[in-house]
Amino acid sequence: MRFHKLLLIVILFLVSCSQKAPIYEHKDFIFGTIVDIKIYGETEEKSENISNLIFNDFKRLHNYLHPWEKSLISSMNNAIAAGSVFNVDDEEIIRIIQDNKNLASKSENYFNPAIGKLIALWGFHQELPNQMVPKAHQINELLANVTTMDDLKINQSTLSSANRNFQLDLGGYAKGYALDRAKKILANNGVANALVNIGGNIIAIGMHGDRSWIVGIQHPRKPSAIASIQLPPGWSIGTSGDYQRYFMDHDKRYSHLINPRTGFPADNSQSATIMIPPANNSGALSDAYSKPLFIAPEIEKLQLADKLGIDFFMVVLANGDILISSKMNESIQWLEQNNEKNITVH
Repeated sequence: MRFHKLLLIVILFLVSCSQKAPIYEHKDFIFGTIVDIKIYGETEEKSENISNLIFNDFKRLHNYLHPWEKSLISSMNNAIAAGSVFNVDDEEIIRIIQDNKNLASKSENYFNPAIGKLIALWGFHQELPNQMVPKAHQINELLANVTTMDDLKINQSTLSSANRNFQLDLGGYAKGYALDRAKKILANNGVANALVNIGGNIIAIGMHGDRSWIVGIQHPRKPSAIASIQLPPGWSIGTSGDYQRYFMDHDKRYSHLINPRTGFPADNSQSATIMIPPANNSGALSDAYSKPLFIAPEIEKLQLADKLGIDFFMVVLANGDILISSKMNESIQWLEQNNEKNITVH
């Protein structure tokens, strides 16, 4: 059995030139993945100071939003499970929860942060999964009273739910939200050019010299990139894949991406990659909205992409065939021959 933590392998293609502006790079392990910050054209001292500000904020968010270790979110989940009201004296968490409510509703609840108990049942609320398929009756018990973000009630500074199965898991949102936080910190400190990569959820700030930042999109079944793409200033890119957190049982792959409608890990896709244009919440959107395109049945993926306003997307289906939007297809550069697979452009 194999288990991979990384959400996406990102390859930066740094083009050499006669006069290289300095690139400062700082890596750390946060959110269960590698975080990589590259800052272009600033002094090392300034870059180091700002990188430390960003990493400190990431660590704050990690401790704040963690779904099963001691955190504000886990304390809220415990209170709801006990039938209690949870008091929150923090406007940020209220904004985050309201944003997740909106995103879940727009995605027809294919993005559903309220199914933490299902995710835990499958063994993904620990560093290494149980590597065991739950019993059918355990899944059915949760599906019989499946929770959504509508089950969480916000009354000024109090949170409550009549559904004790409600358990918030922001694992599909936190990394994207952190990108938006990093964007603000960089802007507030006068950094015009940077690339922030949180395990494959990436945002481009400005450019790399006289060109856009270029990133690679991980091949879901090979230790290499399937394609590269230019990421224009302010754009974000995110990928959901079954090669990230998963286990194998009887030659079948079970990933952490649970379909809220079946209670089982989605198995119709290998990966889904989307690009989001500049917006205040482009990072969060690139993280959250890759989940619906991965999880939804093949016949619903295009409709969902249109409903969510996702113009740039690529989905590698379970059989290796590829669905790609026309705009993404115009922007992408394939790094290997795909003649053996069908590429359908929409």
